[in-house]
Amino acid sequence: MSTPAIAPVERHRPGPAARTAARLGGRVPVLDTRRLQLRGPRIYDFAAFAEIMTTDRAIFMGGPFTRAEAWGEFTQYTAQWMLHGHGLWTIDAQTAPSAGFVTLGFEYDDPEPELGIFLTAAAEGQGYAEEALRAVRAHAFEALDWDNVASFVAEDNDRCIRLMERLGATRDSAAEAALDAPGTLVFRHVKETA
Repeated sequence: MSTPAIAPVERHRPGPAARTAARLGGRVPVLDTRRLQLRGPRIYDFAAFAEIMTTDRAIFMGGPFTRAEAWGEFTQYTAQWMLHGHGLWTIDAQTAPSAGFVTLGFEYDDPEPELGIFLTAAAEGQGYAEEALRAVRAHAFEALDWDNVASFVAEDNDRCIRLMERLGATRDSAAEAALDAPGTLVFRHVKETA
């Protein structure tokens, strides 16, 4: 397998601008779980992001994408922190830095923010997805004071559907009808009230 070409924009450039980026990234809330740390994305995380998005791993997200398209997705998710106060976290597992990504994303055509996740192949099957989603969902409910959040899932993505069910999310048929995206299921995560 050949090594992908690395565009100049993907490379870390030391200096004052890099220090500014580090300070901005340090403002993203860090969420710690039993085995994971969810932190703001850094430029070197793009390699793992591209590993996911440029392969069949992205098939349920409209991919696979070109590396340039993956860069556009990465920067869009990252910019949401400055625009909306939520966005993409990098998942660092104890044994696998940049194991994947979890997001409270808001893509251009989405009717509302979405709780989503994508992992590298090496990180699958270890329960990281459920652990990361629970942490980010709790952040949405507690820190952001949201009452609910949606997850958009391809109808043939059986693994993700089972994950949504384990998380206690339920199908939202009204949101599915309003979405007008055949083949997309909407799972609703609702904040528990005391």
